[in-house]
Amino acid sequence: MASKKQFERLVIAAYRLPFKFTKTKKGYKAIQNSGGLVSAILALSENFKKGESLEDDNKIVWAGTADDMPQDFNVEKFENENFEIAPVVISPELNELFYGGFSNDLIWPLFHYFPSYCVYNEEYYKAFIEANELFCDELVKIIKPGDFIWIHDYQLMLVPEMLRKRVPDATIGFFLHIPFPSFEIFRLLPRKWRESIIHGLLGADIVGFHTHDYTQNFIKSVKRTTGFECHQNIIYTPNKLVKADAFPIGIDYQKFHDACTNKLVKSEKQKIKKNLAHFKLIFSVDRLDYSKGLLLKLQGFENFLEKYPEWHSKVVFNMVIVPSRDNIEKYKSMKNEIESTVGRINGKYSTFAWQPIIYQYKSLSFNALIALYDISDVGLITPLRDGMNLVAKEYVACQVVNKGVLILSEMAGAATELNEAIIINPVDKSEMSDAIKMALEMGDEEKQIRLKRMQKRVATYNVFTWAFDFFNQTYETKIQQNLMRVKFINKTISEEIKTKYDQSSHRIFFIDYDGTLVGFQKYPELATIDKNTLQIITQLADNPKNRVVIISGRDKNFLEKQFRHADVTLVAEHGYFLKLPNEDWISTVITDENWKESVLPILEEYVNRCNGTFIEEKTGSVAWHYRNADSDFAQLRLHELRDDLSEIIRHKTDFEILEGHKVLEIKSGKYDKGQAALSLMENETYDFVLGAGDDKTDEFLFKALPETAFTIRIGLSPTMAKYNISDIPLFLNLIDSFE
Repeated sequence: MASKKQFERLVIAAYRLPFKFTKTKKGYKAIQNSGGLVSAILALSENFKKGESLEDDNKIVWAGTADDMPQDFNVEKFENENFEIAPVVISPELNELFYGGFSNDLIWPLFHYFPSYCVYNEEYYKAFIEANELFCDELVKIIKPGDFIWIHDYQLMLVPEMLRKRVPDATIGFFLHIPFPSFEIFRLLPRKWRESIIHGLLGADIVGFHTHDYTQNFIKSVKRTTGFECHQNIIYTPNKLVKADAFPIGIDYQKFHDACTNKLVKSEKQKIKKNLAHFKLIFSVDRLDYSKGLLLKLQGFENFLEKYPEWHSKVVFNMVIVPSRDNIEKYKSMKNEIESTVGRINGKYSTFAWQPIIYQYKSLSFNALIALYDISDVGLITPLRDGMNLVAKEYVACQVVNKGVLILSEMAGAATELNEAIIINPVDKSEMSDAIKMALEMGDEEKQIRLKRMQKRVATYNVFTWAFDFFNQTYETKIQQNLMRVKFINKTISEEIKTKYDQSSHRIFFIDYDGTLVGFQKYPELATIDKNTLQIITQLADNPKNRVVIISGRDKNFLEKQFRHADVTLVAEHGYFLKLPNEDWISTVITDENWKESVLPILEEYVNRCNGTFIEEKTGSVAWHYRNADSDFAQLRLHELRDDLSEIIRHKTDFEILEGHKVLEIKSGKYDKGQAALSLMENETYDFVLGAGDDKTDEFLFKALPETAFTIRIGLSPTMAKYNISDIPLFLNLIDSFE
């Protein structure tokens, strides 16, 4: 459970407010909307009233739109024991482009793997930005210090970054209630659009998904879109770390389970039994949407009737479809096709005493839904793609009197948790028909075993567990961010470094090249130093109290070309070569270059096996670069290559494998940047030492420098350095401030 110390209020931002507003004689009445998120948050609010998390006098604040909110509605007079509301006003014209357009004609089909249904329109995208800005404006008005801001779903994916820019210290969580697709699908968005979505989401402290697969899809998209470093589920953005993780949303298990035995539900069950006393009942309830596989479900049931005629006049399929967007032509056409298919199947198989499909196009009351869940023998939940599908969990929770069997699509997020269900591929009508037969004929003992395990899981990881797990993980992420913030060079630390610099008279700087002075390029030779950066280094080196050492893995000719007019010491190939100002290069290591003959053929093989990789050959080392390759595929090849190389060099004690930024390097000789730095400091006493670098090879430098040194790693990665600095420009600003 979350503790009261974690946050003062919970502020929800979701596209819709949880209410519809109707006019009464006394004014306006707020009626709770249906839907998984609303039900989940309502359950949370009722739990909060018991003092589980929030201060006793605080309600949940909910920012969202309401289509039917009256113009004269007074928010201050709105009374609800669970919520305060913050209406976001979006004009009908903008809403049609933002919600009907970008959100539902592009993001919804794309994220559900229906790219052929996508509509690409620049006006949609502009409206998406504008609507997200309106949400951000409203949140900025209402949030207070100590609030937990929880932003929900695909309509508001830009809000976290917008809010972060305006309230940098805010605690922000984002949860996506639909699937996050593979990068091969996500990349179908125009580059600018997908980059804005990724950066928008990374404005949050934590980004939540229903399943591990969706989380990994997101992390891969982050890597491919931004190049940010990711370790496990942590993403290192330039200014903070962000956690991405799976939080499978639950239900209020006890509410559904206990409802099965209340009087109103019992009454509903009696009505159903009266009409269907002699039939086994198959039940499904879905919203009208192409992602639900409704026609495929009918085809699967039809195949069951064809394959297993012995079940004729013994089973009834009650198919309930909840109305949704049926004013749109695509949905209207789908509804017509469903109804035509239902009519055709019933026309083909019906008798005077039996109709195989009972079709209902309507919303069910809570009591009627619970009754159907409990009394049905089979729950047929077979979406083509679904973020979670809480219907499956509700069905499991309601198996109290009549122990039913759940048939569940492997494409639903719930399938990862409810693996005791009969899991099917929803496009395979033969597999679906066999699953129906198996469910109808399953023995009581097996039913009990399957249900008991699923019910325990659904009861344990319920909606409260889901929410508090999310809150606690966000809290832990904020702690990690704060720990890193202590290491980040802020104004106070900058002043401390400058004060020490001013007080010293004999200084030495060890500065890496790639990723420290210049950004990475597609090919190493393109990463040349610019005039401004060279001027900063030259001015630093011209101070007679300073000694500047450029210490890099680069080859000596490249480094000499970049710094030919600067009074600096150059260390090339991690310490293999050394060049003092106005002197020639000297080799610090003596090796036999024949060693490359055993390594180069292996590297060439991996270049052929991993498209986008290339070899860089230096005097004392050979590097395999994979910065231009697919990151996941390159990681796989990297592990294989490391194993192959380790096998070759394991008997050669003077060989080493180094890992840098998207490069694997093999070198001969026990030398590194740390040893090179120590050799340059021999017989000298420096009262100011600063070392800076950006990758694993620089960790040798940080480790070797004295305790009094200021060691800085550029970027957010874990490090032995005393401090991190977020990017190259900030580091250049720091050393440029030295006089």
